[in-house]
Amino acid sequence: MSIDQSILLLFQLTDSFFPTGSFAHSFGLETYIQKEVITDQERFESFLRAILHFGIRNCDAIAVALAHRSDTMDQIIQLDQYLSAIKQPAEMRKGSVQIGKQFLRNANKIVESKLAMDYHSAIRSGKCSGHHSVAYGVITAGIELSLVLLSYLHSYVVSQVSAAVRLIPLGATDGQQTIRSLQPDLLEISELVKDAKMEDLGGFTPALDIRSMQHEQLFHRLFIS
Repeated sequence: MSIDQSILLLFQLTDSFFPTGSFAHSFGLETYIQKEVITDQERFESFLRAILHFGIRNCDAIAVALAHRSDTMDQIIQLDQYLSAIKQPAEMRKGSVQIGKQFLRNANKIVESKLAMDYHSAIRSGKCSGHHSVAYGVITAGIELSLVLLSYLHSYVVSQVSAAVRLIPLGATDGQQTIRSLQPDLLEISELVKDAKMEDLGGFTPALDIRSMQHEQLFHRLFIS
């Protein structure tokens, strides 16, 4: 696949129009906003930067890299099972799986990948759950890893900004400024995780875990997670 074709495919897979259901998830952000911990662009940007470096970097970003480099189904299944164990809050875990399964189901219709088809079969048989980061790494295995990581990280940031625009509310221009300001962080993270190993998988976001657990008890909710 040429570099131009690769980029166009990444554009398609991370576009908000691609059916994954991610628009329905805030992954704990809604709790922070309802409890008035995050009230403006500055606090939101600080929150998102912390989650990127202490959560996404060592968890989902590494999972993308590991899945991208995996060449056997046993490796994919083990990675998927590790993510299920690491993602403690039920909403976080279920959200990752809901988005992942929907992403994989639709991506398999436009990308030819035997490993991705086998992964889908393993999910359906109950051998693993189907986390989004794993599915994304498997589907994009034929594309340069640095581009894959940047597209995944960018998609996560855009999804969080989209949620913040609806919840804070955050102005659309403010949201774009936040996306732009975080781009150096995405470059740094992609460079740090591209050679990661399975033992590097982890992450430490106890406050976010608590807010995610609290989310299902909120009196009114706009988002599933």
